[in-house]
Amino acid sequence: MTGRHVAQLTAATICAATFAAFAADFADPIATPARLTERALGAPVFALAESAGVTLGVGPRGHILRSTDTGRSWQQVPSPVSSDLVAVAFAGPRAAWAVGHDGVMLHSTDAGASWHKRLDGHGLGKLMVAHYEKLAAAQPGEAVQRALDEARKAAGGGAALSLLTVWFRDEREGFAAGQFNLLLHTSDGGASWQPWLERTDNPDTYSLHAIAGDASQVWIAGELGLVLRLVRGGAGAADRFERIASPYKGSWFGLDVSQSSVLLYGLRGNAWRSDDGGAHWRRLDTGTDQAINGGLLRPDGGVALLTGRGLLLLGSRDGALARQPRGADAPAAGYALLPLGPRRLALGTREGVRALELATPAP
Repeated sequence: MTGRHVAQLTAATICAATFAAFAADFADPIATPARLTERALGAPVFALAESAGVTLGVGPRGHILRSTDTGRSWQQVPSPVSSDLVAVAFAGPRAAWAVGHDGVMLHSTDAGASWHKRLDGHGLGKLMVAHYEKLAAAQPGEAVQRALDEARKAAGGGAALSLLTVWFRDEREGFAAGQFNLLLHTSDGGASWQPWLERTDNPDTYSLHAIAGDASQVWIAGELGLVLRLVRGGAGAADRFERIASPYKGSWFGLDVSQSSVLLYGLRGNAWRSDDGGAHWRRLDTGTDQAINGGLLRPDGGVALLTGRGLLLLGSRDGALARQPRGADAPAAGYALLPLGPRRLALGTREGVRALELATPAP
């Protein structure tokens, strides 16, 4: 055997041993419970939700935090996965949902005290393919066939699917959405989920980043300026998300909806507001080019925005946005914003949840 052959054999042996060691150490995040650790209280919190006095926060490695005292103290609760969780929502006082990477969907029936996995990327891919194969046989058409092709492509990627947002209108109807036009709908409180890939005006399959609404409307904001609004079908027609003219062509990271007002926010400090259901838009002067990761319409008609570098902006309905003073403990990075009362906000940050008391009325 030549020296070259020996070197090749040695390299192959090292690679094989390295792969075997990696395989032995690898823990599938969708099958591995999150580690319970005090460090979770200071880890990033990507999303927040509140209902009936209970506040929830979710973050990387499957971490779920829970507070029962208006965000003054937090405890980590067990999670059945260690995949990153990026969105959380209540469907009622007791029902809560969380979604994230690897197509993970978690459900709680006790206000977030305990959680069970309802879906992951493997099951989600199979669900979509089965749904569209059946639909294509019963209702053949270009839109359904395109959805079937998308479903097969997604399923072929294994668990490489990401759910990025979840929202419930009430205890029965809810939506979850994510990468590449991934959209799911339930009308039975999450007992079953139906793919809605063919029900979006999104032929380029842009990712769906955020979904929000109220009793009378549902909106989606996404990649490259995508804005969709749910149009209810009539006379046997299916409900469908139709595209709305977007005031900005860059990606949206979130939105908030309250009656006729809609708030959109995203890249490069862009925040836009409509007070007539999306017919006209007004750009908010944020005074920053930082990405805006969190935003909300306040009960008094004002606006609150949180940038990726932890800058908090508050403004009245028609007034300018004002930067809030940054103390020594101001967050270095911000991901989510949640009202905890008329004068109190919770911020999801890189170092956990920060509660902020607003000492003076918003400008």
